[in-house]
Amino acid sequence: MEGMDDIVREFLVESYENLDQLDRDLVALESEPGSRPLLSSIFRTIHTIKGTSGFLAFARLERLTHVGENLLVELRDGSRSMDHATTDVLLRLVDTVRELLAAIEADGTEGAVDVEDAIADILAVQERAPGAPEAAAPQPEPAAQAEPEGMPEPEQKPEAEAP
Repeated sequence: MEGMDDIVREFLVESYENLDQLDRDLVALESEPGSRPLLSSIFRTIHTIKGTSGFLAFARLERLTHVGENLLVELRDGSRSMDHATTDVLLRLVDTVRELLAAIEADGTEGAVDVEDAIADILAVQERAPGAPEAAAPQPEPAAQAEPEGMPEPEQKPEAEAP
């Protein structure tokens, strides 16, 4: 089991280093939203974490990074453009990966870190058609004005008969 502990420790060290680079890449991506080299670097980091987490049986981490990787493929291949919602979910992806890594570092398990909300947010961005405007906050509908009780109906004028 000692060999596995060494592998997990190395995985953690490399993942933290890669996430630090990913943070720098995300900041740079804000000024160069379509940069293929930056998107490829981000993709490789998430892809590496996904592959190793699968090998080490960290199922939630693997699932989260798999969903994130799918979004990154769309960005890298140019079928989707960076926008505010996409940036937000990528940042959330990184934060959730860090939480999972911290849990693994603490006790060797993924702990109680919830990944479902982050996955749902990523999937919601993916379901939006590429290039479609981001969903605006729903506006309340104006209340229908009810007619006061007891008000007579407006009189209808009879139509003139044709000669």
